[in-house]
Amino acid sequence: MVGRVPRTHSDPRRADMRTTIALAFLLIAPAFLHAQDAGPTEPSPAAEPAVRIRRAPATSPKPAARAGKRQLDPVAPGDDGTFRPTVIIRRGTSQGSGTVVASVDDDTLVLTAAHVVRSEGPILVELHRYNLGLERRTNAPGRWPRRVPAQLVGADASADVAVLRVRQMVALPYVAKLSEDDQDALPDDSILTSVGIDLGAKLSSWKTELVETASFQLNESDVDRPFLITDKIPEHGRSGGGLFTGKGRLVGVCVGHAEMIQGRRMGVFASIDSIHRILREHDLNAVVDRSSARHEKLRRPRPDLPRQARRPSSPSLTPTEASDPAPARP
Repeated sequence: MVGRVPRTHSDPRRADMRTTIALAFLLIAPAFLHAQDAGPTEPSPAAEPAVRIRRAPATSPKPAARAGKRQLDPVAPGDDGTFRPTVIIRRGTSQGSGTVVASVDDDTLVLTAAHVVRSEGPILVELHRYNLGLERRTNAPGRWPRRVPAQLVGADASADVAVLRVRQMVALPYVAKLSEDDQDALPDDSILTSVGIDLGAKLSSWKTELVETASFQLNESDVDRPFLITDKIPEHGRSGGGLFTGKGRLVGVCVGHAEMIQGRRMGVFASIDSIHRILREHDLNAVVDRSSARHEKLRRPRPDLPRQARRPSSPSLTPTEASDPAPARP
């Protein structure tokens, strides 16, 4: 294992964080499926900026759908706020991961990376049985997975964060809870959990150490945004997936990986500060608040009624026949 990197900018090997960073996408595209065995191709050092973040391409929709039926359903107990809100996002020939952060009837919000939905075509959110807690039911109605159309509400290219909205759908039962603290509240060397759908087929998580928080300009952006830098680098298809604290609070969105120190790549996640900013700028906090109140109410235990109150020994039956007499038989 590579030794821990101190959370400081004084390391002479570290690239100047004020330099614009070219991010390596973690999407999945069909061309990537044919080239992934050979490994990523790096441009010549002279042609790239001081720090380059790679966003891997996204997986082909067809293989992802076939693998999804076999691999995406198993979810362990205790994953209600991390795994279950994780979905697949599709647009055009690319796909990535996403996280449901609010859901009430007729209004569901999904966070993802902006580059996941930057291509043309309709946006689809792919739901699996585990998103609804139906993975253990062999007779779950309908065909799975199910794809529902979504609208792009807003995107911040500088932070590489986007919010999608799904209408005309009942509230989903599982929603990720956003951290109420800013990124500076994360302790040094925090152990965080990344959740996503690698290669568009494998729902998985792994723990990683937070190396540091840093602000820099991403790709062609001329605006600094805050990011979380992790020791472990994400796999293709994880872009848009959530980064969670040990208490299950969402603190980041996967956007790629970069050579933050010469000769060593690290994971890059948009921070909770950017998430709160985009929700605030598009007036979505009210939806998040309504969703939080709804799910808090659902989690609240019902009062333990006395046995007599639960079921009378001799229940009085109220007939439910129709008010009009049934027509006589001929």
